[in-house]
Amino acid sequence: MSWTDDEVAAFGMLLLAMGEVFNEPVSPMRAELFCRACEDVPFAAMQQAANAHIRTATFFPKPAELRAFVLGRPDDQAELAWQHVLREVKRVGYIGKPTWPDAATEKAALGLFGGGWRTLCEHLPGSGPELLGFRKSFVAVFGAAARQAAAGELPPSRSEAKAVLADLKSQLAARGLPAGKKR
Repeated sequence: MSWTDDEVAAFGMLLLAMGEVFNEPVSPMRAELFCRACEDVPFAAMQQAANAHIRTATFFPKPAELRAFVLGRPDDQAELAWQHVLREVKRVGYIGKPTWPDAATEKAALGLFGGGWRTLCEHLPGSGPELLGFRKSFVAVFGAAARQAAAGELPPSRSEAKAVLADLKSQLAARGLPAGKKR
């Protein structure tokens, strides 16, 4: 999602205003780069973050600081993802199908024991120091997966891959070509 020209102009004016508040020069290049760094975040949310920063901070912000205000810090995101996994284990158990808020959470959870959802549910302890160790592993894998997702490097999820494969097989069958083994 890109900001409109009006939103870029409005945020540029807000940056100039923050420059006045914090006695920090804001060049046109600085304002443009700041907007580029934040244009994937909804404009209204960034505007609120900038206004909150003006009220609570004593320095001119970096783009990453305003982004963190809107999106949360990576540690916070990892903790929320871990709590989601624990809730899903209790909610659906090893027989059910979990829901995932994002690809990074799914990759980190299913990668904990390397055997998928059922393996995770069967081996994840309910409490104790072992659970803390698995949380630490999850947070590390989640961080790597989140960075990959942000860079667009995550492979498709299992359900996405199955959908693409099914579509490919139907296209091959429609052309009268062999579509591989049926399961």
